[in-house]
Formats: sequence, C-alpha cells, structure tokens
Amino acid sequence: MQQDFLRSLVNPVLNKYIEYGMPVKVASEVRKRIFQAEAKYKFSVYDGDVRNLKFYLESREFVDLVDFLRLSGCVGVLVEVLERAKNAYSEIEDLRATIERALYYVKESTTRSSNKEEELLRSIEELAEILKKRLSIKQVKMSKRTIRLIIDENTELKVRVFRGRVVLEVLVKRVIEKPVWKDLLEVIERYVEKTRYI
Repeated sequence: MQQDFLRSLVNPVLNKYIEYGMPVKVASEVRKRIFQAEAKYKFSVYDGDVRNLKFYLESREFVDLVDFLRLSGCVGVLVEVLERAKNAYSEIEDLRATIERALYYVKESTTRSSNKEEELLRSIEELAEILKKRLSIKQVKMSKRTIRLIIDENTELKVRVFRGRVVLEVLVKRVIEKPVWKDLLEVIERYVEKTRYI
C-alpha cells in the first residue's frame, strides 16, 4: 500500500517543524488546507487514489498554500514534504513529474524570501554582542538561531530567528508571598501596562 500524503508525509514533517519553532497556528492551517484538498481531489490512499494528488498540485488551492507558507516564512516545510513525496511515489511516473514541477515552483517562490533569512542568521552573533554591550548584560547564551539574555534571576529575554522572522519572548517570574487578590491584580496590571510599550 502507498504512503498516505497527509498522514504519512505531511503530518510528520509539520510535527518536526513545530519542534523547531514553527507556529502551531501555521501548521494547523496547513493541515486544514491539505485535508480540504484531500476531500476535494480524493488523493487519500484510504478512500481515493494517490494519483489524484497531481490534480491538487496543479490547482489554485496549491498555489494559495504556497503563498500562505511564503507569507508565514515557512516554505521549507512544503519543500521537505514534496521531497519526501517524490521519493514515496517515485514509481508513479505521472505523479513524480508533477511533484518535481511543484517542487521547482515552490523553491522559486522561496528564493525571494531566503535572502532575508540568511542576513538575519549571519547577523545573530553581531546582534548578541550589541545587546550584551548596550544593555550591560553578562549572561548571554546563544544557539544557532536563538539569543537568551538572562537579565536577573526573575527576568529572561529570548530573541529567536525562524524562517526569516524574529520572535521576541519575555519571561518574567515573580513570587508573591501570601498573595492578597488586590495586590496580585496590581502586579499583573503593572506588567500588562509595561508590555504595551514593547
């Protein structure tokens, strides 16, 4: 039996990218769109024919999915899905040729946005140094795509680069001994008010 496009190819790749930081909302939207296309074009191996995938890959819905992923900065997900599909369906000549054309189209659409991501990744070390000096922060931890600034024992700032976008996360821990609801609400309101200026 052939591998199912959505369940055997798309879902595992989406799950992998979610672990790498792809927004869950984007992954859910991709699943939803492909699920709808599967119902329309009947390319599920369970109640259709995988050969019908070629009609989806030549459709307006597929172009819309590529545009959505490009705007979300997540086209790489689709490239990997199509690479896997090309291998999984290599014996179906018609379908393989269509997947190769779709892959070419997707890669071309990525070329336009990939330059931005490369610039961000190259300058992440530079950004870490600037933040360290400018904010006088001694504890700066870096990975390939993330800078963690530990400001004090209660405050941490994380700058993460993913698919040409920068995500800024602020973690503030505050322990309130024997909290009174009124005091707790005041502290929460103060933090919410400060975040409005970020």
